[in-house]
Amino acid sequence: MARVRAVEPVLPPGNGTGTELRILLESLRLFAHQGYPATSTRQIAAAVGIRAPSIYEHFPSKEHILARLVLIGHRDLHAAFERTLSACDPDDPVAQVRELTRTHVLTHVTHPLLAIVTNDEMHHLSPELAAEALELRRRSEVMATGAGARGVAAGLFAPTDAVVTAAAIASMGVRAPYWFVPTDDYGPADLADSYANLAVRMLRPS
Repeated sequence: MARVRAVEPVLPPGNGTGTELRILLESLRLFAHQGYPATSTRQIAAAVGIRAPSIYEHFPSKEHILARLVLIGHRDLHAAFERTLSACDPDDPVAQVRELTRTHVLTHVTHPLLAIVTNDEMHHLSPELAAEALELRRRSEVMATGAGARGVAAGLFAPTDAVVTAAAIASMGVRAPYWFVPTDDYGPADLADSYANLAVRMLRPS
């Protein structure tokens, strides 16, 4: 059984050109479908159409390719969270949770292979190469949990198991790229709306 469904590898704009971009895209496809450990630089080079030693003209190692992809994924989500919060009413934590959830889901299903590699293969990185992405992850989590905490403080969300609920909401978005197949009747925005409504219901007092 395939680890992920067959979709074309795509990165957010502004993340390389030419051979470097082709290396990133083919690595993304291979890492997502067969895992980082099972992918060799020779396979990446063959997919790109270059000789294996040419990889090292662009990246010092296979691990550096993974580190770049993981960083791209974390930067994309963090920037999206910043844009979302800046557009929300600072005094409306319900809207903040709703819109952050929408953003989280949309980011993951818009670039599904990137989301899968970012979340599933990051643990293969050394602490040094993972450090910047981990800091971005921490800052994104602070934004997300901060909205929930403000809702609890305002009496809009139940304080019981708030941390567990927040983790469950995040997990829903992380898993979406594995199963979600958009159709003409139900696209990414529809899924994001459904998850956002569910997140708010989960946090409301019962």
